[in-house]
Amino acid sequence: MNKCVLLGLAVFGLSACSSDMVTEKASHRMVIEQAQVALNSHLWINMMPTIGEVQDRALHGSLYLESEQILPVDMDVKRVMIRQGEMDWTIDGELLELRNHNQNKWEVAFIWQFEINPDYPVDVFLEIESSTQTATLAERDVKVQFVY
Repeated sequence: MNKCVLLGLAVFGLSACSSDMVTEKASHRMVIEQAQVALNSHLWINMMPTIGEVQDRALHGSLYLESEQILPVDMDVKRVMIRQGEMDWTIDGELLELRNHNQNKWEVAFIWQFEINPDYPVDVFLEIESSTQTATLAERDVKVQFVY
């Protein structure tokens, strides 16, 4: 019984390490189905006063996928992960809005409640999937802006 528990913990530990290694190796540029794709992240907190509504501190994000080549038509967003220090927050793909500006520029948009400290930058990871591969793009030290 103890051996099974130890084996289970070891497998869990290795899977956690391997998922971290994927994000650590990720870059803001990557070739996906013969298109050089770049990630450009914009994050902000809306501080505009609202009438009759409670002011929240939701994080707004616009993550742009840009390429000089045509982006793969079958490309899909699996998830977004925001990392600040030791904390990670993940948004699954079905909760993200994908906007197609043109054949070379897509936008992944979200509004989400995170307990981030906007005084410090965050790392943004975007996992995308096409018919031939799954890839993680990353942009590090992204500053969270305030919109007034």
